[in-house]
Amino acid sequence: KAGKPYRLALVVKTRNNPFFDPMIKAFEQEARLLGAVPEVQAPEQETDKEKQFSMVENVVAKGVDAILIAPADSRAIVPALKKAQQKGILVINVDNRVDPTESRTQDLRLGGYVGADNQAGGMLAGKALVQALGGKGKVALLEGIRGADNAEARKRGFEQAVAGKLEIIARDTAEWETARAYAKFQSMLAANPDIQGLFCANDKMALGAIKAIQEAGKKGKIAVVGYDNIADVKPYLESGEMVATIEQRPDLMGKYGARLAIGVLDGVIKPGGEFLVPLQVIKKEP
Repeated sequence: KAGKPYRLALVVKTRNNPFFDPMIKAFEQEARLLGAVPEVQAPEQETDKEKQFSMVENVVAKGVDAILIAPADSRAIVPALKKAQQKGILVINVDNRVDPTESRTQDLRLGGYVGADNQAGGMLAGKALVQALGGKGKVALLEGIRGADNAEARKRGFEQAVAGKLEIIARDTAEWETARAYAKFQSMLAANPDIQGLFCANDKMALGAIKAIQEAGKKGKIAVVGYDNIADVKPYLESGEMVATIEQRPDLMGKYGARLAIGVLDGVIKPGGEFLVPLQVIKKEP
């Protein structure tokens, strides 16, 4: 139980991505269970970095005991978090990492991190695609928001896993969005009709790409690997239109984020620690 009814504010990237639903639910449930008072803020879109920045500022102005942040922009969010620190508010980082270089520059000291090793996740995705294509082939890459720590880490991991095996012949960012991925992959396919595989750095982009693949008459002919294991991709894993996705337990991020914040506030957990959630490759159920 918490030493007192701490007010905890979780600020995520958006409620518009089903990935965040289990994180929010688990955070609220665990915080209440431990006697804290949770609140959740989120912009409409994952690309709305300015809105997230102002949400953090508003939470700081209102006054809370801790802010748990899943930043839309790893670097640009730092000044808002620094203001929180100056007011004596604990800052816990969840999911996408706050940029460590920018944090050092502005002397932002995080209370801890709860999330996944995104580079390791990217490697798992790359290995799954290598396996699906029998060790060789031409592939494309749809990235998340460039500059975001999780997008860059997934890309690095993927590139490492496929190096010397698969040839990346096309790449672009669809900024985590389904509609953008649909349009971008239509263009990619038109320019590169020989694409045999695709890694999408999240499942929402995979959904858009799959639609483009279907419309190009290539259903089931391009091996697609996604990331997040949202419920919407299950039918495509079953149909074989998607060969794999990566599960990274957002529920545990929410649960342990709340626990970490309360533990640091109570003085029973030393600030600055990390909790990494397990990653798992999800394929068609046997």
